[in-house]
Amino acid sequence: MVATRSTSRTNILILDRDTPIEIEYLAEGAANVVFNIRSKRIITQDDDYGQPGTATKDGIPRIDPRLKGNLLRLRKDLPSVAPVFESHQHFTEQIEPLFPPGSLVEQLLCKITPEFVERCNQELRNHEGYPNDDYLGRPKKRFDVYLAKDEGYATLITHMGYDEEHAGTEFKPKWLTQSPSAPPDAKRCRTCALRAMRHAEEGTIPESNGTSKDFCPLSLVDDDQHVLSTSLGPILGKCRGAPIDIAEFERQLLPYFHKLPLMRLLRDLQIEKDPKGIFDTDPSSLDFMTAMALRDCTFFLKDPYKIKIPNQDNSKARVEARLGDLDLKIPDGNKAQYWKDIEEQLIDEGWYTGTENNSAPEGSCVCLLWDRK
Repeated sequence: MVATRSTSRTNILILDRDTPIEIEYLAEGAANVVFNIRSKRIITQDDDYGQPGTATKDGIPRIDPRLKGNLLRLRKDLPSVAPVFESHQHFTEQIEPLFPPGSLVEQLLCKITPEFVERCNQELRNHEGYPNDDYLGRPKKRFDVYLAKDEGYATLITHMGYDEEHAGTEFKPKWLTQSPSAPPDAKRCRTCALRAMRHAEEGTIPESNGTSKDFCPLSLVDDDQHVLSTSLGPILGKCRGAPIDIAEFERQLLPYFHKLPLMRLLRDLQIEKDPKGIFDTDPSSLDFMTAMALRDCTFFLKDPYKIKIPNQDNSKARVEARLGDLDLKIPDGNKAQYWKDIEEQLIDEGWYTGTENNSAPEGSCVCLLWDRK
């Protein structure tokens, strides 16, 4: 069962200190943390079997069915992150109507108590003790930032992860069209320009075109299948879960992606919601905040039937694709100024035009615009 589109305020799920579930840290971004949910094994008397919230015969309690098949997402205690109820309202009113059913990682609002938040924060602290190279551990740059204790809501989201039976991967499409503020002679798109600037700031050298782990977002919506294929390698390289034939997966994904209306719809919506750019737009407008959410979402690919199973009928093989992490981007504090400052830096220092430091070696950029200008 996955999260449903509607949430009844009168029958809302409440998670508290005594909810019979185990929470397990799964992943996190700059704004939110995602947890796995499991039934908590307990010992009860025989006459308790079968009652809602009590144990079944295997010692695992019955839990609310809305928890099954979903992940739990909570927001961090940061001033730039919108309250969950406000962000969820934006999702249901501004984001959901833009996409056809089945296109989004769905959300179900639930209430949480301060004691439950503390349970989750303790789980985060526990995972700061893992080695940095252990995939179970928190990234070191995320240490010491925890969940908002005064937040009364969380969301249950569709589980698009991988396991022993399902292969899966995820990536951020980012800006699928050029920034409206970019110079007309730009040789990099907005994402590639920012990436090049970050490489320079961090002192890292991007790999040459064709072998880079990065890809240009513009290639995801390009009409040339060969161009699109250059992006699939980095995307499928992060595939985890059930063993699959990567070459076969890529072969089937290529025509699938080339005809995928969801990616092109995402691009068109980015253009529609921000046609003028940060310098000529009110950053607090609903359209602009929606555009920024659309530029920072995550694209999830899940292969529920495994694209190729040796010696089995693969006629039902299909790929499940959904967009997630469509959170409200509020320009509170210095966020709006930060967006403007980044755009000015990309323009003024020549990161768009490839003239930064008066040097931009040919072939060192993966951007689709580089050889087309």
